[in-house]
Formats: sequence, structure tokens, C-alpha cells
Amino acid sequence: MRICLFTPNFLPAIGGAERAADTIARGLIGRGHEVMVLCQRSGGAPDVPYPVRRYRRPPLQHLWPELLAWPLRRAHRAWRFDVVLAFYGYPTGYAATRAAGRLGVKVVISSRGGDMYRTFHGLKKPRVLSTIRTAYQRADRIIAVSQWIASRIQEVCANGGAPLPPIDTVPNGIDLQAHDRLRDQARATPPGALTSRLGGCRFALHLATLNPVKGHEIALQALHRLRERFTQQRLKYAIVGDGQSRQTIERRINELQLADVVLLLGSRTGVDKAWLLDHADFMVTTSREEGMPNVVIESMASGLPILASDIGPHRELIEGRGWGLLFRDGDGDDLAAKMDKMLNMDTNAMRQSAATLRDSYGIERMINGFEQACLNTFSSHTELP
Repeated sequence: MRICLFTPNFLPAIGGAERAADTIARGLIGRGHEVMVLCQRSGGAPDVPYPVRRYRRPPLQHLWPELLAWPLRRAHRAWRFDVVLAFYGYPTGYAATRAAGRLGVKVVISSRGGDMYRTFHGLKKPRVLSTIRTAYQRADRIIAVSQWIASRIQEVCANGGAPLPPIDTVPNGIDLQAHDRLRDQARATPPGALTSRLGGCRFALHLATLNPVKGHEIALQALHRLRERFTQQRLKYAIVGDGQSRQTIERRINELQLADVVLLLGSRTGVDKAWLLDHADFMVTTSREEGMPNVVIESMASGLPILASDIGPHRELIEGRGWGLLFRDGDGDDLAAKMDKMLNMDTNAMRQSAATLRDSYGIERMINGFEQACLNTFSSHTELP
């Protein structure tokens, strides 16, 4: 089977969707399929073992998302594919469904979450909501990365009784073997720069892109309430990531007099990230919206207890499973109380619970789900061995 993975953004940009696209492409190739990525132009060329074609983002994309059907048609003339695996209903999924009939291909839309978020800025623009609905209704199959996303698609897109195609829920997965190899490397050779910055202190870890939807402001409010305890006990709060909100976060840290508590460590990958996951007391995630957050899965895979905002995807991964706590979304007081509780707890039982769950989020299960969804666009009777 030849698959065109059609996504707005791709490597070398770094984010959950970009990493997932590369992981899925490599996984499908490993199963014997051929994969090409079609994506928007961005700086740099990724070092990947499959073809990548790029298109220029059209002006007024929200008014004319169908224009993206043209680069898809050109890609098909150059590289005849059978299935379009489109990330998001808008704009790529919609363009794929517009072109599918003429090209004679099937369309599977993978909803990553972004176009389903209630805070998605595009929903305020003309045509975007109707475009999203049309895309999901016309697809041959839908892959949702969480049960919450599947429910949200039903809520948003099944308006007026319009039918939807089958929806498969395929959670994100990570390469557990590669994850463990990095942990072993970090234990054998600890990263000196990080150990110096943290100075042997206990710390909580907050790993997220620095943008408003990730909710860092709530974390800073909670830390302001706990400032005296963190200072007296030489506790640190390590924020890992980079993004558009960095200056705003730096300013708030200074306003709240948290410079002696909060460490902004920038983006960390590889051994650095593995060491942080291995040595933190617990993870904190304050995201207002997520599809299926890899950072939570990485925390689970490391046996690291978590304190997370009470949103749908977090509940799926954490609630009633014994390895973390939830706080009321957007409530700094509740986050402070739960953070204080985590600092006082013996978390060994939480770590053991995380270890028993991690195999459910391995990469092979994710690739199985994507492969089966693509095969099922041809025959509802196709089964993997």
C-alpha cells in the first residue's frame, strides 16, 4: 500500500504532531508499505528515509482550504498513492476529501486534537467550522488519538443527523525500548550541566511547549502560594520547553518573585530529557486542551507520578489508575493544594502503578492501529496477522 501522509507542519519543526508523523511514517514503512509526506514549506530539510514534498501555504486559507487539493493532485501525479492519511480535518483533511474522487484514493483523517479544541482560534473565522464538519463526514475513516477526541468529533461534526464514517481510537505510543536506552545512558553518564543547575535539589518537572494553551500561568500562581515551602526546603520547579510565551513566563516569574524557585531549562531532548524524567519527584502538566499528550505517556513510561489538569485526555490516562492526581482545570488554589500533597506523599506505589501501565502505550500498538485503519478503507474484512 502506498500512503501519502498529508500534514500542515512537519520536521524540522518540533512538536507532538511532527514527531508522531515521522514515527508513524517509519512504522508503516517497517511494515512493508511505502510512505510519502506532503507538508507545508518550512525551514530546513529533515533527515528522513522517505520522500517529502512541500507546498506553499495559500493566502486566506480559511476561506479557500480547497486550494490545498492542488498540491495533493500534483503529488499524486508524481507518486501514485492509494491512501491519504491526513493529519487534522482542517485544512488538510478537507482538501483530501475534495481531491479523493478525482484521484481514486481513500482518505483517513487522523484527528490530533488541534482542530477539535474549543479554544481553536480558527473556529472564529468564516468557513472553518463547516469545513471541519465536511471533512470528517466525507472521510472514509477517522482515527482519534483519545476517546475524548472521538466524542468531540461526534459532538462537532454529526450535526443535523449527518453520518460519520467509522472512528478508531488509537492512542499515541512511544518507542519504549529507545526510551529505556536513553534512561540507561543518563544513569551511566549524568548530564553535568543539568546536575549543576539543579544543585542536588529535589524538583518537580513541567515539560511542555511554552504557549498559552499549556497553562503555565496556573502553575506559577500555585508556586506563588507555595513559595515559602519551596524556598525553605530548597525545592525547585523545572520548566522544560520553549515557545512563544517564554518572555511572558519570564516576566511573571519575576513579578511573583519566583526566580529562586523556578528554573527555565529550555528545550531538552535525548539523555537530558531522560535524566529529568528519571530524577524528578513528579511531573506537572497544566494544559487546558490536549488530544493525547505524549508527555503524560513519557512520564508513565519513566515510572514518574503525575499531577495533571482535569481534562478529558488526562482523565483517560490517569483517573482511577493509581499513578497520579488530577486538579481542577484552571484552579491555581487546587493545584497548589495537590502539589503540596504530592510533596508530602510516599509515591512508590504510584511509580509501581505507572510501570504496570506503560506497555499499553508502546509504539507497536499505535502502528497497528494506523495500519489497520488504512487497510480497512479497502475492506472491512482485512485483518492483521
